[in-house]
Amino acid sequence: MELPSQLAGVHSMVEDVAPFPPPDEEERLGSARAWIDLGLELRKASAEMEPAARHLWKSNEGTDVAAFKKYWEGEDGPRQQLAAGSEAALQSGIGTLIYVLLRAMWKGLIIYVLVWLAISLLAAVVTGPAVREFIRLAQVRGARMSLTTIRESLRQLIGGLLRDTLGKARGILSSLGVVFAAPVLSPVLAVWKLGYGTMDSDENARRRTEEVLRETPAGRDALAWAKEHGITVLFNHSDLNDREDVVGLGDFTDELDVLRIGGANTRSPEDLAETFIHEVNHARHQGGPNPLTMGREEFVNAAVQEEIDGEIRAHEFRVQLAAARGEQYHGSSDYGYAYQTAVDDENYRRREQGRPELTAEEAQRFGDRAGREALQEWARSAGYYEQFNHQYDLRFLEPIKILGTPG
Repeated sequence: MELPSQLAGVHSMVEDVAPFPPPDEEERLGSARAWIDLGLELRKASAEMEPAARHLWKSNEGTDVAAFKKYWEGEDGPRQQLAAGSEAALQSGIGTLIYVLLRAMWKGLIIYVLVWLAISLLAAVVTGPAVREFIRLAQVRGARMSLTTIRESLRQLIGGLLRDTLGKARGILSSLGVVFAAPVLSPVLAVWKLGYGTMDSDENARRRTEEVLRETPAGRDALAWAKEHGITVLFNHSDLNDREDVVGLGDFTDELDVLRIGGANTRSPEDLAETFIHEVNHARHQGGPNPLTMGREEFVNAAVQEEIDGEIRAHEFRVQLAAARGEQYHGSSDYGYAYQTAVDDENYRRREQGRPELTAEEAQRFGDRAGREALQEWARSAGYYEQFNHQYDLRFLEPIKILGTPG
């Protein structure tokens, strides 16, 4: 994110209290995702190695086996080393992500204040010279005070949270004898929407879900797309429906490229795979719809349409899965039920009139229209319209709400 050239002159009035950082967010995000991916890979490796190690000492006896078991379970053994390395990598990734998000939010707040200041100064031009100078000084002073307060608030957040993420990570790595050469980075922000605990991922659920996904073209395509675009996928035991701001059983966080699937310990691999397909659809639309650049109705309708498209992709996956297994799909998705009912009713009406039934193309068009109408009602009853309207109401206040008040 760069400072618009049109605001450079106004920025010079507050530059000493509100410096604008260089545009290096993409590079730092890449580093953060690499740390997180490393942490998850170490956790996955540990989950795969543990059963094999247990099988070895349960199936064999002798002093060598006992020595191996003691070494494996000891503080310096592979189990502890992998666990500590995974946690350290995840902490480093989280700290880097939060640092990037803080910088982006700081830049956004500077631009917001500069735009307000520029508009206010233009409005002051219509007054007399003496009043105009007084207003100019007051407005510049107000902008400087606001930016200084915000900067100090951010500084307090950074100082306090350093100890909880990167400081902890450095200590873990130091105890392992690993050289930690990363720069001192700062924690905070959108990761708090996730919480560190949600970085836990059920690797057994991941394996079973990926096996199901690989049975279909849609599943293989979604897996390949997520891998190609560096999407971090987490299988959580918690039900994401418990979160106030989430309607479904999965979510995708644009800023972090993190896709989460809830209920990994209670739902079937087929259900988890269906959620994965839906959430990858959100990932494909990363960055939009944007409430800051769209009107309310346009934003809400576009956001709801994205949910509907995700449901249709999930339905198509289920149909492909049934076909791959030689089964007839009897799923009760809103889209599929409305689709088939509309086609059946129209064909019945045509037979009664002595007319030919719908062609495959006509049936697809007929059914899709009915299915989408049914999903509109689903989205309304599921609360998506209210959720996106609320999101639009908070489009300007969200950065300030996240920051909170200093002190």
